[in-house]
Amino acid sequence: MEKKSIIKIILLLTGIVILIAGLWYWTKPQEATGITSDVILFYGRECPHCLDVEKFIEENKIAEKVQFDRLEVFHNSKNQAILTAKAQECGINEAEVGVPFLFDVVEKKCLIGAPDIEDFFTKKAQ
Repeated sequence: MEKKSIIKIILLLTGIVILIAGLWYWTKPQEATGITSDVILFYGRECPHCLDVEKFIEENKIAEKVQFDRLEVFHNSKNQAILTAKAQECGINEAEVGVPFLFDVVEKKCLIGAPDIEDFFTKKAQ
């Protein structure tokens, strides 16, 4: 084979490998963010309302009945960015976002505040 043909084949194979790697990387956004379920509970460690929700989850064994991810936002800027993006999906102004905040990925539904989130978990756990 000529050197030019070999170089073309190598370049083509390299391009295919790069394309496959890129597709693999971009189709895995949930793993990159640590999100593995259809429900995301955003909270702050020092948030008293978040502690109320956590107590409710523990007392009612919600984590055994409903799969969800917890993302802390007071001390994690990546999680804050995810929270802002999810709130925007629901049409919520960034200035109106607070925790506890729940996002239902399937229904594209946002809930803010302990009573609504506890009600959501109660219904999901049945």
